[in-house]
Order: sequence, then structure tokens, then C-alpha cells
Amino acid sequence: MAVQVSYPGVYIDEFAPGAPIQGVGTNTAGFIGVAANGDLDEPTKLTSFDQFKQVFGAQAVPGFFLWFAVRGFFENGGLTCYVVRASNGTYDTGQINNRAGNPAIRVRARQPGLNAPAIQVNIANVSLVPNTTALFQPTGALTGPPVGRELTLGPNEGANFRAGDFITIAAGGERVQIARVVADTIRLGADLTGGPYAAAAVVRLADSPVGARTIRVLPAAALPPGALVPGTILTIVQGAVTDSQIVESVQSEPLGPGVTTFRVTFREGLDVTLSLDPANPATVQSEEFNLDVSQGGPATLYPNLSIDPAHPRYFANIINSASGLVTVELIEPPPPDEEPNNLPAAGAVPLGGGTDEDLLTIADVDFIDALNTLRDIDDVNFIAIPDRITAPVQQALIGHCEEMQDRFAVLDGLTPVPDQPLFGPGSIETQRLGVDSTRGYAGLYYPWLRVSPALSGPPVLVPPSGHVCGIFARSDNSRGVHKAPANEIVRGALGVERTMSDIDQGQLNLQGINVIRVFRTGGRPVLWGARTTATDLNWQYVNVRRLFLFLEESIAEGIRYAVFEPNNLQLWQKLKRSITDFLTRVWRDGGLFGAKPEDAFYVRIDEVLNPFSEQALGRLNIEIGVRPTYPAEFIIVRIGIFQGGSEVTEV
Repeated sequence: MAVQVSYPGVYIDEFAPGAPIQGVGTNTAGFIGVAANGDLDEPTKLTSFDQFKQVFGAQAVPGFFLWFAVRGFFENGGLTCYVVRASNGTYDTGQINNRAGNPAIRVRARQPGLNAPAIQVNIANVSLVPNTTALFQPTGALTGPPVGRELTLGPNEGANFRAGDFITIAAGGERVQIARVVADTIRLGADLTGGPYAAAAVVRLADSPVGARTIRVLPAAALPPGALVPGTILTIVQGAVTDSQIVESVQSEPLGPGVTTFRVTFREGLDVTLSLDPANPATVQSEEFNLDVSQGGPATLYPNLSIDPAHPRYFANIINSASGLVTVELIEPPPPDEEPNNLPAAGAVPLGGGTDEDLLTIADVDFIDALNTLRDIDDVNFIAIPDRITAPVQQALIGHCEEMQDRFAVLDGLTPVPDQPLFGPGSIETQRLGVDSTRGYAGLYYPWLRVSPALSGPPVLVPPSGHVCGIFARSDNSRGVHKAPANEIVRGALGVERTMSDIDQGQLNLQGINVIRVFRTGGRPVLWGARTTATDLNWQYVNVRRLFLFLEESIAEGIRYAVFEPNNLQLWQKLKRSITDFLTRVWRDGGLFGAKPEDAFYVRIDEVLNPFSEQALGRLNIEIGVRPTYPAEFIIVRIGIFQGGSEVTEV
């Protein structure tokens, strides 16, 4: 907006160019499979194989391969992945009502299955700050009339007051705030307007009006550690009136040897039903609860919990971080009950309704349900499901990637069987026919790998997708997403399920099957293919598809600032500069082909693409053309006989 000028002088008008486009990440994997432990259908972010073992189990589940896939991912240079545990089991659950009788907390068994005996949760109300804790009600007496803004109290009476306190002098006196206390002399923050005040007039803390946020309390005995902290719920009782408030901060104020008061500031002000009068007795007590969990034996106790997330013993953090029988969460949206009625009601809640996990009957739908949990994880760039090599699951994975348009499916070849043919019915060729992706959102990798077992013994066969995902990440980190993730040693692999000749691979390669080869006896397996399962040959290479995924998501996120901006030439120019700068960086990194940037890409935003009719519909059309680098998959060297020759030079 132009600066509005009115007086002679210098005016400053700031402007901001189009925000630079930051390239998105490309090397985060998603894995779905069967595990011994861990939450069901819940994506878990991991940055090491040790973390995987801690969460999902130290050993592989017999007959399943998630454990080996994640190990292979990190062995081959993977840095970050999300893992989802697929299962046909369900959890025992229970519901805890609050004191108002409304559902407040959901409790879930940590492991699936119907537990016998049943898990039981018990709630008991406790108070770390006991109801014998009094509202601090100090008094003092003037030794003489006030002098200006200064009051002098009797011996040792000044120690009862602090700067910031509001006081009154004599019955019905005015309400004034203390600025400073020195020994028994109090200096006020404003001149007194009432009076006159004679010697021996009583000085006390002023009433705390509705909306006041600070009180002072004096415990009858020393409080246990952590009793009065931010997040504590305090209930104040004065006569027949009560009010519960959440503590925002606490400041201890020693009065003398062994005597300490606490200045408590609430998150909100005192309720309309309560105006504290320090001349009348009032007490406070905290509101906590104990939760214990048992299953036909000794109970595990979680003491002194709070319902407020600011409290150091917030119940969800304490229970969920422990390796106990249950996890807990607040029911969302929460019921409209205020403190202390939002606390869980005392009583016992049994858990039930779970079903046992049966890995013999686990079905395609269980893996597809787990796959759908990754829809909300924007970080994921490629996904593998090594534990379910069936047409419905692989097609669901391809459909997921095609719909999301920001990730790539890494597919495993057929489960090995004795004398399995390489071509024809029941072969990898047949499987390939069922995993087409028109625009190349998937790659099929074959054969399986021989790797070391989880414990001891001979090598075992595992699907290659986990290792391939690690190669994707390694290649992206070292070379960039534009580099075809092929001609790479498969780390952690001791061999392959079957070796192939050049002729064998040639037949499979042209169909879009990426073969892992061992070129000489005893050699290390090498990933020797980089094709997608595309039917549109524009997208037949893995790096081309993944380069476009990178470009599309980076640009979409980088120009989001332009949504709802005025659709005018200034915006067009900003967007064109931002996109051009980004693509120039990609070209310099070797991601695009061309001697000059203009040979590698173009960005078009003009009135032909954006006539008034399009603008009136709220649309801004941008056309971008890029020239990717294709892998040198076939290197043809022409060599012939050189006849030689002579050369005559005249001097």
C-alpha cells in the first residue's frame, strides 16, 4: 500500500519481495508391517534402528519382515522414517468420567487383546496442599500517624508485608498499594486520601476483589516438594463460598526462621462468587488425584497427578512415558466443566472390549488401514510394506501415492518359492502386470536379499524394499533427488535369492522391474535398475518421477503466501522471480539439463494464461516447463579400427 503523505519530510515505505522457495525434504521413508510391540495404526517417527527396537521390539516377529526392512533402511544410509504397526488386534479400553459425571479421560491397554483378568484403573482424590493451609492474614498497628506516604508499624510487624501488597488502614480504610518495606517502615505507592489515622490503627491486607489474581497463603506445616507449582488447582474456601483456580506462578516469601508464606498468582482472576476478605478466615487446598493400575496382582501407582498440562505431574505425561499396562488421553473436545469438576471422579474403571492379535489371519485390510494413517504425515517421501506382498495391498499403496502426489511406492517382488519361474505364469513378470502406475508413482524391486538373521544362524531371505529405501535416502543425501538411485551397493546384504544373467535382466528391465544383481561369485549385491512401473514412458525413471515430486511440493509450499493476495502484475512478477530463482538453484545442482537456465526450464505467467475471466473466478494459472536429466541407463561405445595416416607440413 502506498505511503499516505501529508507533511514535508522523509517517509519510509517497506516492501517485501516474493519469499524464496525452500526445497522440501526427499529422504524420509514410511514402513508398514507387523511388530512385537508398539502402538497399533499409529505412525511413529524414528531416527535410528535402536529407537525402532526400543519401541517395536528387539527381535523380529517370525514370518514377518518389518524388523529387517527398518534395519536395512538405516544400514543403507537412511536417516528418518515413520513406522506403522499393522495388526488385526484391538485394545481393551475404558472411560473415566469427571466429577460432573461427563466422559473426560480415555484409557487404553498398551498391548492389543482381551486381557484376563481384566485391567482395572482406580482413581482416588488427594490434596498435596492440605485444607489446613490458610489464607495469609497479617495485621500490624501504627505506632503513630502516617507521615506523608510512610507508615511505621510495631516491632517486627513490617516483615509480614511485601512490596506489591494492597493494604487498608483501620476499619473501612482506603485500599492502597505498598511500594517498599524497610524493617517496620512501609512506603506507599500513592498519597493517602482518607484519615486521619491515629496511633494503634490496624493495618491489614486489603480485600481481594473479583478478578484479583494474587493471594498469599501460609501453610500450617512445610509442604512436600512439588505441592504448590504452576498448574496446581487450588480451591479457596471462605465460609460457604468456594472458588477453584489454576496457579500460574508461585513465589516463596520467608517471614523468619521456619516460617514461609507463598505469593500465588492465578491464571485467571477470582470468580464472581468470591471476593476474599482477609479479615475473615479462609483456607485453600490443592486438587490432585492418584491413579493406580492393576491386573489381578499388585497395582502400579501413579501418585499426585494433575489434570492441567502445565503441571510437572500432568497425568498423561507421567502415565504414557512409563512402561506400564495402559496409556491415557483426554477426550476431545473436552466437556465444558470447570475446576475442580473437570478432575476425574474417584472410583474403579475396568477395561474391556479388546480382541487378540492373530497373525495367522491378518488380512490385506489391516495393512491398508495402517497405510491410511500416513495420509496426515507430510514428511513421508516413499513407502514400503514388506510384510504383505499381495496385489490388493500393492495396488492400494500405489493408489495412495498417486492420490497424495508427494510420495513414491517401493514394491517388493514375489515371495520366493522353490523352482519359481522367472518368466510366464506365477513369475515376477505376472506380478508386474498388476502394479502399473500410469505416471510412475511406483518401482518394483527383485529378487529378495540374503541377510544376517536377527540372532544367530544362517542367512535369511528378506524383501529388498527396506534396503532400497535406504539407498534412496543415501543417494538423495550424497547426490540429490535427480540422481537415479541405482548402481549402488546394497549394504547389509550378503547375497540375493537368485542370480541372473544380462539377458535375464534385459527382459525384466524393459518391463520396469528393477533387478538387484551379484556380478561375480562372492560379490556384494548391487541395485542395477531405476525404472518405475509407468505406462506413460515420460515417467519411466525413478529419479524423474521423484524429481517432479520434489519440485511440485517445494513450489506448492513455497508460494502458499500468495493465496488471497491481489491477483495483479506485481504478484505475477513476485511469483515468477521466486520460482525462477528456485529452479535456477536446482539447475546449478545438476537436477535439470541445459547449458543455461533458459535451456533447462521456463516459467510463464501472462495474460494469455490468465484472462479476466480466469481472474474473476479467483484463479492464477502458472505454467512451468522443466527439462530433467535422464539416467545414462545404456552406454553405447562405438569403437573401430583406426587406419593411421601421415601428415606433411611445409616450412
